[in-house]
Amino acid sequence: MEIGCLTGLLSLLAIEDFRSKQIPVVPVLGCGILGVIFHLIYQTRTIGEIIGGLLIGCVLYGISVCTKGKIGKGDGILFMVTGVYLGFWLNLLLLWLSCVIAGVVGGAIVFFRKKGRHYQIPFVPFVLISEVLLLMVGGGTFQL
Repeated sequence: MEIGCLTGLLSLLAIEDFRSKQIPVVPVLGCGILGVIFHLIYQTRTIGEIIGGLLIGCVLYGISVCTKGKIGKGDGILFMVTGVYLGFWLNLLLLWLSCVIAGVVGGAIVFFRKKGRHYQIPFVPFVLISEVLLLMVGGGTFQL
C-alpha cells in the first residue's frame, strides 16, 4: 500500500513537474499524512529512521532558501515525504541516484542540444525513475 501511494504520487508529480516545472504542495502533504498513518498501522520504520528521512528534505529545503530557489522548495518538501516512507538511508540513496541520473541527462542536454549550463530541467521525473530502480533492486519492496 505504501509503495502504491509513493509511486502514484511521484508519477503524478513527475508529469506536473515536467509540464509546469512546479510541484503542487497539497498532494505532497496529503501523501505525507498517509505515510504517517501507514507507519502507525504497519510500523515498517523506526521513529529515528523517519526523522532522519525528514531531515534530508529539511536540508534540501534549507538549501533552496539559501540559494534563493536554485533548488525548488517543492523538492525539499517532496524529500521530507519520501523520508517518511523510506527512512534515512533509502531516502539518501534515492536523492543520490536521482542526482546522478539528472546529472547524466543534464550533461547530455548541454553537450548534444547545446543548452547552457543554466538550462533548467525538472527533477521529479528523475526521482520517479530512481524510485522504480530501487523497487526493482529491492524485489518490489524498499530494501537495501
